[in-house]
Amino acid sequence: MYHNSKEEYSTCIRRIGNNILYLSVTAERPVILDHFEGDLVAEVVRDSGLEGKPFSIIWNLDMVAGLSHSYKKGVGSFLYLHPQPSLRCVVFHYIRPEFIHTAECIRSIAPSTMALLFASGYDDAMKSALACMKDGAPETGESEYPRLRNEFLGAATRIGWLNMLHEHILLPPPGHELFPFFSGMALLQKDLAEQQEIHKAEKDRLLVQYGKETENMNTQLSFCEKAMKQLLLDSERDKTALSHILSDRKQESMQSSSAYSGDRSIALKQLCHGIHNLDIDRQRKKEMLKICNLLLETERNEQKIDLPLTTTDSDFLTHLQEKHPNLNRRELKICLLIKLSYSNEDIAEKSGISRRGMESIRYRMHKKIGLRKNQSLKNYLTQLSTSAF
Repeated sequence: MYHNSKEEYSTCIRRIGNNILYLSVTAERPVILDHFEGDLVAEVVRDSGLEGKPFSIIWNLDMVAGLSHSYKKGVGSFLYLHPQPSLRCVVFHYIRPEFIHTAECIRSIAPSTMALLFASGYDDAMKSALACMKDGAPETGESEYPRLRNEFLGAATRIGWLNMLHEHILLPPPGHELFPFFSGMALLQKDLAEQQEIHKAEKDRLLVQYGKETENMNTQLSFCEKAMKQLLLDSERDKTALSHILSDRKQESMQSSSAYSGDRSIALKQLCHGIHNLDIDRQRKKEMLKICNLLLETERNEQKIDLPLTTTDSDFLTHLQEKHPNLNRRELKICLLIKLSYSNEDIAEKSGISRRGMESIRYRMHKKIGLRKNQSLKNYLTQLSTSAF
């Protein structure tokens, strides 16, 4: 049984007797058949053991209102392009009025070895199929007009259903009353064939054009990819060069800073010595020496943590180191930055470590200073800074 994709109908084929297949369509309302069931017919023929043996088909069309173009092509291929030599007879019955013309078109392309008959009901169809299987196709005895009418329908069906635009159409004599119709059909066939050739030529032209455009685009893409790779290489090279330059500048800066710091320390020591030797008021000398010593202490603290310091920051570091002498230089620097409300990310960047490394250092400092788990390192350092003054 065949079910169409839209679930609007189903086609059933069953065998009656030894050599008759009965096709019927089940639907709630008359439908347009959308896919020819050629595979289903072949399967039933094979399963019924009828391959290579004469058989007939009775087709109940009471729920068939029409055929899709795809179905027409399938029927045309089954009957005309690939005729079934063992199929002796097809009988249509319960043909709906709107389907009469389509049924006649099918009959017009039926091969001469097969009879395609119309019947009013099941009994009539069964009698026709049995008679055909026994005695062969009945003689039509058609007069000229019905015969030409059938040929005209056949030509139109082959053109419209099967796109056969180069098959010769037999014309009646020029003086015949149907000659203009056949001649018009032949001209239509020729025009359609020419249009098909034009369409094919245009299609081929577009394929060539699009092929060239695609080739050009691929070439441009390849060029862009190469350019991008070169830009990335240049960027990496420039990045490396800049990194070296920055490293060199940093080293120079550190050397300059160290030299400057050393010069400043010497200058401050000389200044303290000079103040000590001054013949001035004792109290004033004491105050001046205190300021000078504070500057020297700030200078020493700056050298420890490699950061410029205010006097307040220097006092904080001195007090912190006195209270926790087990803290190393990096930890002192980190404590100062925490006290100054720097974030972990900023401290990690200034210290040249990762964020995860920074978190590990804070954890170790927390234990090193001796804080409880619920105590904040930031609050402790802030309080220590306040107590330093």
